[in-house]
Amino acid sequence: MSTEEQNSQGLRRNQVVKLWGTPDITEGSLNDPRLRHEHGLTFNEKWVYAWPKGEPSRPRERIIYWQRYDFVGACRVEQDGHRVAEGPEVLVQR
Repeated sequence: MSTEEQNSQGLRRNQVVKLWGTPDITEGSLNDPRLRHEHGLTFNEKWVYAWPKGEPSRPRERIIYWQRYDFVGACRVEQDGHRVAEGPEVLVQR
């Protein structure tokens, strides 16, 4: 499957684990019925990767948001605290 095909179908949880391993912090869960809201996103699970490796800007963390199996959004939190939104096309290129 090409990268374009993967992007059109959405980012998968196992792709993220393959890229960065298991998250350092997990909030919520796949089966958690409670919805949360943060930075304009609605999700039920949040994965946080502290100090992700191999990043030129050396961000403090990368956050991946999920609604059950579906990718909702992602962002990098830079050292100065500002957030940079990242779509699936950016994440699979890492």
